[in-house]
Amino acid sequence: MNADPNIIMQFLEGMNGTRWLFLFFGLLIIEVLTGTTYILWPALAAVIVALCAFILPIGWSMQLVLFFILSAVFLYLGHTKLKPMMKGGEPSDLNDRARSMQGMRVKAIADFDTGRGRVQVGDTQWRASMETGDAKAGQELRVVTVKGTTLVVEPI
Repeated sequence: MNADPNIIMQFLEGMNGTRWLFLFFGLLIIEVLTGTTYILWPALAAVIVALCAFILPIGWSMQLVLFFILSAVFLYLGHTKLKPMMKGGEPSDLNDRARSMQGMRVKAIADFDTGRGRVQVGDTQWRASMETGDAKAGQELRVVTVKGTTLVVEPI
């Protein structure tokens, strides 16, 4: 079986808006399956080239040049500008126990002695300290910060 050496040239010379739309949908499907956003940008470039091919009488070589330039520009902008904006927001306290406890209301289990005592957080007892004063058993307190395994609390 002999392959026609001109098959690639024939394919390229036949590039039109419809083929670019097929490329767009193919890249979009791959993007949905991978979820990396890296394939999204060439897909966007392909749909723009498809629109240009439908509207303007441009040859296949100009279509390819336009596709590669748009892909590079979109990849750069998407990676440097859009991706950081998509992450955005405050960092999660999901795995930061100390940060997630700040501001939490807790209850003193027993009277504090010289600024030290124990508090109930959910079903767990924690060592606690107060900067000034002492707390009585049952008093509601607020967690200011966490130092190691000790909660620094203040009266509410």
